[in-house]
Amino acid sequence: MKKSEYVWLNEELVLLDQAAVSVNDRGFLYGDGFFETLRAEDGRILFMPEHLARLKASAQAFRIPFPKKFSWEKRLHQVLAANGLERGLARVKILLTRGEASGLGLPQETWPTLVIWAQPYSPPAPEEYARGWPLATFPERRTTFLGRHKSLNYLFYLAARQYALDQGAKEALILEADGLVSEGAATSLIYARDGNFHTPLAASALPGVTIGALGRGLARQGLSLTTVPTTPAQLSLASGIWLTNSLMGVMPVSSLDGMPVLISPQTGLLQECLNLEAQA
Repeated sequence: MKKSEYVWLNEELVLLDQAAVSVNDRGFLYGDGFFETLRAEDGRILFMPEHLARLKASAQAFRIPFPKKFSWEKRLHQVLAANGLERGLARVKILLTRGEASGLGLPQETWPTLVIWAQPYSPPAPEEYARGWPLATFPERRTTFLGRHKSLNYLFYLAARQYALDQGAKEALILEADGLVSEGAATSLIYARDGNFHTPLAASALPGVTIGALGRGLARQGLSLTTVPTTPAQLSLASGIWLTNSLMGVMPVSSLDGMPVLISPQTGLLQECLNLEAQA
């Protein structure tokens, strides 16, 4: 017998197969909304304040009313418990759209739609972390202020990821319009060069929650993570490259556009820094 799944929809917990959103919802019509994906370990949700702060900042920037006096921690744990996910790994997704509203522009006279769901999460196998992921550069460059927000306008990134898969890679490298390195399709990027850690400075890159946590963790070790403009040529000379996001943590890159990349022993240091920050 299939186990029942539950989601939080607006003001109540409902069965997934009974949850319904209007076809006039602007999230469906225009991708007018934002989302966050969080990792939960044995019911403990990692970096929740940072994810919520990013979601709130995006909502405010686009004039979507952000829920007031909403018990986020209580509701997220309620969704985990309803789906039997209080043990093990889970991914929790929060979606916030403008809801139904007439007219173009960014109308504020609306009742937003809020959805929270949770599912089991299986991270990449240990062998994948040891072997690393191949990375392929997506040929379509990007320049948009939307990149700084985790928007439901996600088709560009899906196309980039499919391009990478077609090349036999696991992730796509996104370039800015000027050719500088930006980020991965679903990841932030860190690289090591001359004994230092860097992340690309890019006007249309998403401010990564995991990147922020790693920066704090490295600082505790007396190390730094600097944000610098990065060309593909500079990246190819790195002594190590890593992809990061909230779900999988730190994944080393094994090749870039078919050229081998050294699997750096510093992967363990980065993962340890992230783990310590998650426990803080």
